[in-house]
Amino acid sequence: MKRHRLVLEGGDAEALRISDDQLAELLAALKEGARLALRFQAEGISSQTGPRPRWLEACTNHVITGLSAGSAVLELEAPTLEEAAPDVFPSIVQFSLLEQEEPPVPQGSTALELFALVLRQIQQGDGSTLKADRALLEGCLRFARVPGGSFSGISLGPIDGEGPPVILKASDIPLIEALVQQTPLPQAIRFTAKLDTISSTRPSVTLLSDDGEKIVARLPGSVTTEELRTLFGQRVMVAGIGHYRPSGRVQQIAISQIHLAAASDELFSETPRAWGSTSLFAPATQEPGSGVANFFGTWPGEESDDDLTAALSAIR
Repeated sequence: MKRHRLVLEGGDAEALRISDDQLAELLAALKEGARLALRFQAEGISSQTGPRPRWLEACTNHVITGLSAGSAVLELEAPTLEEAAPDVFPSIVQFSLLEQEEPPVPQGSTALELFALVLRQIQQGDGSTLKADRALLEGCLRFARVPGGSFSGISLGPIDGEGPPVILKASDIPLIEALVQQTPLPQAIRFTAKLDTISSTRPSVTLLSDDGEKIVARLPGSVTTEELRTLFGQRVMVAGIGHYRPSGRVQQIAISQIHLAAASDELFSETPRAWGSTSLFAPATQEPGSGVANFFGTWPGEESDDDLTAALSAIR
């Protein structure tokens, strides 16, 4: 178990006064954020249809061990992922010969630490490198909006560990809102690439694009291990739903179909980007001697009112 401190900044320094609705929303937003962050790290996307897996519930089962006055200081205990779900997050990770990837989640982590890490990355303000999907960012936004009334901010950090807490203020909310709006919604996708690695522990593969980018793709239950072995190292075409980061780059493809690529499938070999994240063309510079103005002319021109009247009369 690891100890964490959650603080609603501000408040009455003499007594603990927090409404039951605000306390309930604080704990609900914290749990939701931890779930989303953990699932994003473990599975590549933070929200999926169907019931939540048991390991996710076990890893986000936190215990409140203290509640202090003033800035509403809550002390919590959170299990490490290995403690809560050893079958999913073993202490010793073994890889197959088909997979040479690092573990998706750092060993010894708690779900709260993963959530705090995402919040810290958001504060850096670089959407081009931020690894998060829309649902995870919406969970971060909910958490940032919890402080209200006499509370001015919220912080989350370790008690026994190293490093400062992450502190969110009201000024951070517009940044998170912008990232949510910037992140494309899931879109249908077709993509042709090399089947580079096959996970030994998760139903997923890694696709290697022609420009060297690696994209994780989640497999449907209908694909067998034998089918994957015949496709390993080959060019394949996948169809499914693409989930995106704020930059418009693909975070993960939820595959519905996968097969050996044909010559006609090479049409889809370009690394996919979300619609709207890249411009369709480079607009030409508009100058007096070029562009639309040169073709249609400009208004108003150099003609006098008399010249204009005469021209209009001539076309009647």
